[in-house]
Amino acid sequence: MKIFILFSAVIIAIILISRDFIYSAKRNLFKDHAAWSGKDIKIKYRTSRDTSKANDNYLKIIADESKTYLEDQSLRKEDGRKQN
Repeated sequence: MKIFILFSAVIIAIILISRDFIYSAKRNLFKDHAAWSGKDIKIKYRTSRDTSKANDNYLKIIADESKTYLEDQSLRKEDGRKQN
């Protein structure tokens, strides 16, 4: 009987805590809902692209930069070995 009372008390406490938690989460989630719900969202698209055509091949640019970086690192390692 004592286990049943203890188990019931734990279940009731969990239900009350979760109810309060859900209520506060819902209140925080929809806090600014009234501010933006009735407004139309206007998205402005630009017709022209500001990027140059030379930078369109991003993978090649990344490969070139990483090649340069790796060459610099290998030169530094070689210089470090020569000095020691």
